[in-house]
Amino acid sequence: MFMELKRLGERTWYIPGRVNVGYYEENDKGYLIDTGLDDDYGRKLLKLLDAERGVPLRAIVNTHSNADHIGGNAFIQKRTNCEVWTTRIEGILTERTAMEPLLLWSAWPFKEIRGKFIEAKPSKVTFIENAAPIMDTALTAAPLPGHYLDMIGVKTPDGVFFLADALFDPEILAKYRFCVMIDIASAYRTFSMIESDEATWFVPCHAPATQDIHELARQNREGLLWVTEAIYDALSGGPMSREDILSHLGTTYSLEMDAAHLLLNLTSVSAHLTWLSEENRVEPFVEDCRLLWRQKINQNSI
Repeated sequence: MFMELKRLGERTWYIPGRVNVGYYEENDKGYLIDTGLDDDYGRKLLKLLDAERGVPLRAIVNTHSNADHIGGNAFIQKRTNCEVWTTRIEGILTERTAMEPLLLWSAWPFKEIRGKFIEAKPSKVTFIENAAPIMDTALTAAPLPGHYLDMIGVKTPDGVFFLADALFDPEILAKYRFCVMIDIASAYRTFSMIESDEATWFVPCHAPATQDIHELARQNREGLLWVTEAIYDALSGGPMSREDILSHLGTTYSLEMDAAHLLLNLTSVSAHLTWLSEENRVEPFVEDCRLLWRQKINQNSI
């Protein structure tokens, strides 16, 4: 896989890939923003930085604890003795990565959901705040709630805003339909916050870097609304469990899922059901020892 540093500012670069990785330099020291999926990706990042920049790596700033963002941490930290900085909640999961599949399964996880896509190797973390200057650097953390527990974006003094998983490429939205969200209301607020930001460059982790974020935000807003309405419409035929809803939508739209992807999609279904409940459009109830959801009568659409 070919890797390259693309310059976005005097001291700011990014490395395009399945997960776009950020890079920043200050006082002859380097800072990575996320590290990709695994040891192999971490090895390639170090090789690239050594060849192109040649300055010591001081720290990794992790936007959040999903495995495709922290998977290279352990290898890079072992090789360079760099620090890893992230928010407290995300940091706990970065140090105790078995908690990631545990959260998905709500119990000790079975082996099929403990691959590197879900459970990265652990790394040692220093905690940072989610809305403040990052340690003693000119980098700034910005909260990006919606996708995960305490996800942050990272702003550089060059006017580059690394957006983590706040926004996804339209091709991803069309292919997978579900993008992992745990808080729909917060995701909408994050979209609006990003649109109002005056950054020169915006770098989502799963979409190309852009200088105009408005169209991507619009497409993500529409994609999120589509999932909400698809779930609501699925309940028009009568009460369903969240598993019933996912099965209905997965079959209707020919979505392929292994165990891990199914559980991730169930997380998103749950988030949309919470949002619909908060909007007074659906309600939960228990019947025959099953948690079911139904539409509420005579309620306005969002």
